[in-house]
Amino acid sequence: MLSVISKRISGILYPPFLGIDISDLTIKFAKISKDREGINKKIDYFGEINIEKGLVSEGEIKKEKELIDILKNNLKDLRNKKISEKFVVASLPEEKSFVRIIQLPKLKPAEIASAVRWELEANIPLLVEQVYFDYEIINSPEIPLDHTDVLITAFPRLTVDSYISVIRSAGYYPLAIELESQAISRTVITNDLINDAVIIVDIGMTRTSFMVFGGGSIILTISIRLGGQDFNKAIAEKLGIPLEEAEKIKKEYGLNKNYKNGIMIEALIPLLPALVEEIRKQIWFYKDRAEHRHGGLKDISKIILVGGDANLIGLEKFLSISLKKPVITADPFVNVYGNPYKIVPPIPKNASLKYTTAIGLALRE
Repeated sequence: MLSVISKRISGILYPPFLGIDISDLTIKFAKISKDREGINKKIDYFGEINIEKGLVSEGEIKKEKELIDILKNNLKDLRNKKISEKFVVASLPEEKSFVRIIQLPKLKPAEIASAVRWELEANIPLLVEQVYFDYEIINSPEIPLDHTDVLITAFPRLTVDSYISVIRSAGYYPLAIELESQAISRTVITNDLINDAVIIVDIGMTRTSFMVFGGGSIILTISIRLGGQDFNKAIAEKLGIPLEEAEKIKKEYGLNKNYKNGIMIEALIPLLPALVEEIRKQIWFYKDRAEHRHGGLKDISKIILVGGDANLIGLEKFLSISLKKPVITADPFVNVYGNPYKIVPPIPKNASLKYTTAIGLALRE
């Protein structure tokens, strides 16, 4: 997906590289290596840098110079030494992407490319010349159809070029640039889920992204402006406390009904129906538009939670009851260390959820 901007060094394997996830409030990074046999993996180091509000806003880089300085000087390994890797795989913000399934008449492969260009302008709010795009035919050979389903992924050129410019100006060479959803699915989708249809919900500080995964790839992504900051604000207002204290209480108690006679539930429950409603929309989308790709599999099997605020105590249970479906919190280490783990990961699973995208970028092959 997005092969037009995902570059592999011609004819050779990737050199050692760093996965870098740039969001509105943080930069997260991870480095993964393999043993000599190329089988067992391990995380060499990872990290998180808080960035000033306004440097990046809703996925757009607003202050390139400041961001370049941070990338150039502040990325340190576990020994607090400046990292030596110069090659990176970086993510693009999900809220700026356009992922759509379109239906075309039966066409020869050579005709599809030109047809996609015509359809793009009808399905995205930008001119074809203003985006990088890629497409994938997603029909299942097991189910005859009278049309061709095509998955289109597009991204504004200005945004992509801005990210590439910042990365290069900071002294790094971008091996590939890809959507957050691609990296996240690489982290959390295991072999036993590869043929399932699932919805991945990434709950960050400023937004939540919903990703429909089916038939081995992401087929839809949607983002809404609701995240951990909104949870913190609701708690702070309800309890009359500073935001910093609200975040600590959120992490410790979540939706615990026993804390101060259920005041946390009173604070947070009004925000959660937005999550439930958006997940329901994705379930309906899959049933209506995408199930014929997957050999008759017509329903979402489970919901997978990732992101820093996926740790909210009681959220799994609340969503499962509301949606009447299994809801699990992802294990970002499962495709690094195996299941069961071959070695003990460097941090607990719940602390690793915010690194899901960075780990997925570092897992790219």
